[in-house]
Amino acid sequence: MKQSIILFIFSLLFVGSGNLFAIERGHLQSVSRQTVSSKKIVPIGGGYTKDNFQVYYQGEIVEKASSSSFTYLGDGYGKDNWTVFYRGRIVKDASSSSFECLKDGYAKDNWNTFYRGKVLDEASANSSKTLGGGYSKDNWTVFYRGDVVKDASSSSFKYLGGGYGKDNWTVFYRGKVVKDASSTSFEYLKDGYAKDNWNVYFRGKITRGYR
Repeated sequence: MKQSIILFIFSLLFVGSGNLFAIERGHLQSVSRQTVSSKKIVPIGGGYTKDNFQVYYQGEIVEKASSSSFTYLGDGYGKDNWTVFYRGRIVKDASSSSFECLKDGYAKDNWNTFYRGKVLDEASANSSKTLGGGYSKDNWTVFYRGDVVKDASSSSFKYLGGGYGKDNWTVFYRGKVVKDASSTSFEYLKDGYAKDNWNVYFRGKITRGYR
């Protein structure tokens, strides 16, 4: 009887040690896989990285992104063969095959223009282009940071620098009309200053005392 009990205890110890060994071996294999995966992580720009299996944005997994085909486009945009992303989130209604990043947060595909991952309903993708300083335009409309610049003529609008833009009739600062400014003689200086034949301006407003 005692001999049977002793054999039973030994068998339990043997099985338990086997389980512990299996658990430990599994843990080591898991750590090994993580180590290999971490070595294969590749920074690709704009806060994006990827390994053989996942794409990450600022340390978080980008859901539904295919690592094998994912590329960074610039300005927070990335895409794989099927989906477009902005700062790690899916861009709705975007076509990956024709999608391209412009700059200053603007992008387009064959059907839509986007600003910071959102569709610009008023913009025409076929003629959209960026001008700099947050401005863009198509054949009919001028935009500043994704908003329509009211009363701006697209055909003659140009960006001057420092937040200033103008068309043949009107001057704008950060998308707003600069009152009393003469478009024909208006020019940007630097550091927020601009002038026309009659006034000096700082950040879109007349600066008194200058000649």
